[in-house]
Amino acid sequence: MKRTLSALLFLVVFLIGVSFALKNPQGVQIHYYFGIDLGPFPVSLVVIVVLLMGVLLGGLVASFPLMSRHREVRRIRRRMEDMEQELGRLRKLPLKDEP
Repeated sequence: MKRTLSALLFLVVFLIGVSFALKNPQGVQIHYYFGIDLGPFPVSLVVIVVLLMGVLLGGLVASFPLMSRHREVRRIRRRMEDMEQELGRLRKLPLKDEP
């Protein structure tokens, strides 16, 4: 069911994008800094490129806390393995009776 809803949502977004591209065929000139001018490009292409750049930049920024958590998990796992090895060694020690 979830897969069907995802496919349906993708289809709706795709059709809206295609209709937007067909209704806006005019070109746009892109003016960058330092006198760099590009274009003309279709409006839909500019919107898609800017959207993808935003998604990539957002993903990059969101990945920093995830990488920090991943390092923390690795550090804690290593510490847990060391403690399990120490516990195993302690369990093998003979018990001493107190007089």
